[in-house]
Amino acid sequence: MFTLSQQFDREQRREVSVRGKRHKSLAEGKTGVFMGGTINYGYKNINKYWVEDEEEAKTVQIVFSMYEQKAPLKEIKTFLDSEGIKPRRAKFWSMGTIHTMLRNKVYLGEYNWKDKDSGEAFKIIVPQIISHSMFSRVQERLKKKTRNQGNNSRKYISLLSDFLKCYCGEKITGHVRESVNRKVYECASKHNYWKGKDVAECHNRRSMNMDMTDKFVVDKIRDVMGNSHILKDRFKKDVLSQKSIDASQIDIEKKMRENKIKKINNELALSIKSISTVEVNHMMQKMDDEIYEEVMQGLMEVKATLDDDKSQYIEEIRELDNRRDWIDWITRYGDDIKKRFENPTTELLEGMIGSIEVHPTFDKDRDGVEKQYGHKLIVNFKQPIVDDKFEYITDKKSDGYNIINGKKKLDVGKLGILKGGRGKSAKKNHRI
Repeated sequence: MFTLSQQFDREQRREVSVRGKRHKSLAEGKTGVFMGGTINYGYKNINKYWVEDEEEAKTVQIVFSMYEQKAPLKEIKTFLDSEGIKPRRAKFWSMGTIHTMLRNKVYLGEYNWKDKDSGEAFKIIVPQIISHSMFSRVQERLKKKTRNQGNNSRKYISLLSDFLKCYCGEKITGHVRESVNRKVYECASKHNYWKGKDVAECHNRRSMNMDMTDKFVVDKIRDVMGNSHILKDRFKKDVLSQKSIDASQIDIEKKMRENKIKKINNELALSIKSISTVEVNHMMQKMDDEIYEEVMQGLMEVKATLDDDKSQYIEEIRELDNRRDWIDWITRYGDDIKKRFENPTTELLEGMIGSIEVHPTFDKDRDGVEKQYGHKLIVNFKQPIVDDKFEYITDKKSDGYNIINGKKKLDVGKLGILKGGRGKSAKKNHRI
């Protein structure tokens, strides 16, 4: 029988051995070393390395492309089944499997593997199947679909449900009860908590009247868009005349950044390999602690810089996609924006609005008790049109002009909570 100290020593040696094997496999392997388990659809395990499966990779690209082009999951499933394209472990595709595939970051060329024994995480660079641009656009659509789940206002007209987000991180959902003429927006945190979801504490406990909130927000957005020089007639004409050129340039710029990300991924793979080599040498006592700490600090700094550069390029791709969406939006809605705002739609707002943050506001009542008295709303525009400026390059107007970007955020102010009673004073004072 082992004593407690012997057993503890044995467990420690086993953990070091397991970690050593993991690091050694990364240190001695090539990019895309396979660490065990079930490999994702679109890849195959060849001699313990991640290798792209050409046929499955084509299917992954089809799924992402169809979803990006607004095809519903059911339509994608029907297409795959009717074409005789089969998943690995079933006769037919399920919408859950397709949904999971669309959310999986492995197709960007990164796989995060976690050691079950030590809890240590390893980033493994694998062959990339989906571009960052397409993945980002797909995630935006998935997010929108998620926001609409459990939102019964979708059965009715609801203008802002796709945009409202509570300060606590949960979505703001619409609730309509026609029988009692109640139409409100409210934070979903309480509902999600009852369903067992781990949610942050939220103090936004009062609902917002849907009709009055819509009018309040749309009026503010209309003012910004009406005053924006970016959306003035002359500038719109210039944008539309350059549409095909700009669209082509955007595609070139995106491809350039995708290539830079691939280069960074290769450098990250080398960096991870170097880190693992140092770990192995340290475990095998080929490197003393002081040198190990110094070398590891340097390697981790290099890796952090590469990760930051990669994140920057991904954000730039997202901005370029927003620019492309904006050109398409101008083409569709730019003829008469003011007139279109007489009867605004979600599709109209989608072209310019990213999200609307909702924060609770508080004050003390007559007894000195702090209570929620309303909401503060912040609109996040996709383009910098808040207080943008127009200026000619020289005194000669024929020399052209520049548009000075404004801000993307607009604090539209505070909205009170609708009072009870007969409603006359509430309507008179426009308080909600």
